[in-house]
Amino acid sequence: MKRVVSTAALAACTAVPNVQAQEAELPAIRVEAASDADSLHLDSRSSSASRLGLTLRETPASVEIVSQQAMRERGASTLSEALRGATGLAGGGPPSSPTTLSSRGFTDILYLYDGLRMSGAGSTNRVEDTWNYERIEVLKGPASVLQGDSAIGGIVNFQTKRPDRDNPSREAMFSYGSYGSTRTGIGLGDNFGETGAYRIDYSHNDTRVGTIDRNGNKLDHLTTGIAFDVAPATRLDLSFDYSRDTGHAYWGTPLVPRGLAKDPTGVVSTPDGRVLDRALAGKNYNVLDDRNEAESYWVRARVTHRLTPSWTLRNELAMNKVDRLWKNSESATFSAPAFIDRDQTIITHHQRYLIDRFDATHTGTIGGLSNKFVIGGELSKTTLDSERRFSNRAASTGDALRVSLWNPNVGYFNDDPALMSGPGNRTNYTTEVRGAALFLEDSLKLAAPWTVVAGYRHDRIRVERSVTDLNADTHSAFGTRYAANSVRLGTVYDLTPSSSVYAQYTNATIPVGTLFLLSQGSSSFPLAKGQQWEAGFKQSLGDLEWTAAVYHIKLENTLTRDANDPRVTVNNGRQSSRGVELSADWRITPQLTLSGNIAALNARFDSLTEADGTSRVGNTPPNVPERVANLYANYRLKDLPMNLFVGLNHTGRIYTDNANQIRINSHTTVDAAISYRIRPALITFRVRNLTDKLYAYYGGRATSQVLLAPGRTYELGATFEF
Repeated sequence: MKRVVSTAALAACTAVPNVQAQEAELPAIRVEAASDADSLHLDSRSSSASRLGLTLRETPASVEIVSQQAMRERGASTLSEALRGATGLAGGGPPSSPTTLSSRGFTDILYLYDGLRMSGAGSTNRVEDTWNYERIEVLKGPASVLQGDSAIGGIVNFQTKRPDRDNPSREAMFSYGSYGSTRTGIGLGDNFGETGAYRIDYSHNDTRVGTIDRNGNKLDHLTTGIAFDVAPATRLDLSFDYSRDTGHAYWGTPLVPRGLAKDPTGVVSTPDGRVLDRALAGKNYNVLDDRNEAESYWVRARVTHRLTPSWTLRNELAMNKVDRLWKNSESATFSAPAFIDRDQTIITHHQRYLIDRFDATHTGTIGGLSNKFVIGGELSKTTLDSERRFSNRAASTGDALRVSLWNPNVGYFNDDPALMSGPGNRTNYTTEVRGAALFLEDSLKLAAPWTVVAGYRHDRIRVERSVTDLNADTHSAFGTRYAANSVRLGTVYDLTPSSSVYAQYTNATIPVGTLFLLSQGSSSFPLAKGQQWEAGFKQSLGDLEWTAAVYHIKLENTLTRDANDPRVTVNNGRQSSRGVELSADWRITPQLTLSGNIAALNARFDSLTEADGTSRVGNTPPNVPERVANLYANYRLKDLPMNLFVGLNHTGRIYTDNANQIRINSHTTVDAAISYRIRPALITFRVRNLTDKLYAYYGGRATSQVLLAPGRTYELGATFEF
């Protein structure tokens, strides 16, 4: 955060006579401390890694905070872009699930919205602008003890800007970039009465990725909040949020034979000689009237009551309504001699989510030892109605949807029912998921430098599903129940007041299929189970902060085929990952700061048999890079209000399939920016992908196509404080 001090204020703090004369003689100047972008935030409190209000230094886990200031400095306009700067996080999925990132060898990451889970993972996460968010907290590794199922790779908590009496502010933002892309945002926060505060933020993002045809998003997001004391010891926080995103979807660029390619590249390597052709890099084979949109409403109320100086009670109630629609041609597969075979898909989501969470926190002593303790529970209910329409594999359907490789007349979505004939191609799903959980957590200081942190959570989940096949004229209903126990045991030892070591054990549970799309066959299997051992070091040395972590994660009871009879599905699959992570921030001089991170891991299938009986033991899971590094340099000129910024990202190779046959090769990209402050505005000129690097970041379809990142783009923007 910036601190501003005038010479008048400095003079008032000294015992120098004739203060008024000095104030008249000295012009007002501004002294700006380093922004919080240049920090690992080790002394900040995290609500994502613990419910006890522990700082990152006190938490026996690897936790990272990406502040709003860091997002602005790095030019991260969307949440996915912001997360790709975090330690070890990489990727970014297709339009159906754009926040499909990998962490510590897994793509099973649980996303939270202001501390509440978004009901599920994957396609429930949408593209969103970063303007409305105060910060992003990332907890690495299994974390079911905090939020329940699905968190094996970690937890990501998107925290919106909230009412704060200590930091009233008014700010605005506008930018214009390549191909007519625009961003606007405004935020207002102030106090009212003796205890109240409010906050309202709105952003609009119209991003056009002109390097690829018909590829862009329009994002609108409104976040609001009001907080005040309803009694001397009781505070009420209310919020209403709305978001909508629409866009034209790009689902990937097909791989073609090298002999056919006009400008073959080394972006992708395959055993059969197929390549990614630079001449196809700008083409979009989706239909002209594609739909990729979502609309969401959040309503939340939190009551916090200070029962005694030692006890605090809190209850939070939230309701979420989301409607989503995908209407696309998603597959683009090369077909000789020079055609693209396509499919057609329509999927709708009508999701309703209700959750109530209650907890009681005690701060005091046990046997003369300092202790923090929290116990609570939560109840939740999610309903999801989904219509799913898929084109069939008939030869006539293939002929109707096929287009030219070089000059595709992609046309419009073909509504002919004959293209969707056959069992399973026109189905309606209804899913209800009810959850109940009990959780507790304790932090006990055994000695001045030694703290033990423990946690426990018990979950009960009931799933009820119905499937109506309109083509087969069948209807089936089934359900299942799960019970799971999650634990965490960790310790932190302070070697010095600014240096600590930690170790922890934690576990996680994961459904063997997405609960909302759970098949009747998969419903008979128990939850998959994961566990992690981790040790680390955190230190602040004057102008240097750094952290290090080593870990080993195992996931068991995943679905695989029986090695003796591949026609039979069993749940003895295993997957593991081990690695090391380093992050640092170093203010080399008052003007120059370097920050960055590096992650190296070994992720593998320990037991996996495919449907054809082939073993994938030892292979790397898809879309998981084993090397990721980021480096950021920020130079503040001494005599001018100007900043120079350079950011580098290196992402190692990834595979798009379990067989590890299709390899997306590593890439390194560079972003750069120059900022100049003209009160009250900060003007920034930014170049993304400075070298115009052609690279892919995700396997759109396992063996047929990959998703390309945008080429070089420019942006001129201004941020105002008023």
